[in-house]
Amino acid sequence: MDRVPRESHDPGIRGAMLVDVSRIEWRELGPGVKFKLLRYCDVTGDWVLYVQLQPGVKFGRHQHITPAEFFILKGELLFERGSAKAGVYGYEEIGEIHEEAAGGSETEFLYFGHGPVSFIDADDKVQFIAGLEFYKRAWQGDVPESIVEPR
Repeated sequence: MDRVPRESHDPGIRGAMLVDVSRIEWRELGPGVKFKLLRYCDVTGDWVLYVQLQPGVKFGRHQHITPAEFFILKGELLFERGSAKAGVYGYEEIGEIHEEAAGGSETEFLYFGHGPVSFIDADDKVQFIAGLEFYKRAWQGDVPESIVEPR
């Protein structure tokens, strides 16, 4: 493994990596949401995002069909069971539905996806699936669907 971060970033590299996150450009994921794709694995379907969420921006209603983890670096993430401020780690279990997940202030967090998330309507009908291929396409500038609710 290199002992210093690489000059260029390849989030799909296999094996060990070091990444200077400050050198990676933000990409738009939706109105008020930017992200950096830090790593993904085509074998497991896992991905790691560094997310920046503007105040009041709300993610669409979604269900975790695989587990996920997050760590708040800055700001506050608001959701139906409370809020997570800087320094808070969270685990989201399979089947968990989020009616509300929004930025209370400018918020930055790490998100560790262990598979896809299903975006659903009020009747639990699947609108689209945001998994590894979704985030790989978004990283290339082709955001297939909006993951945020319109303001």
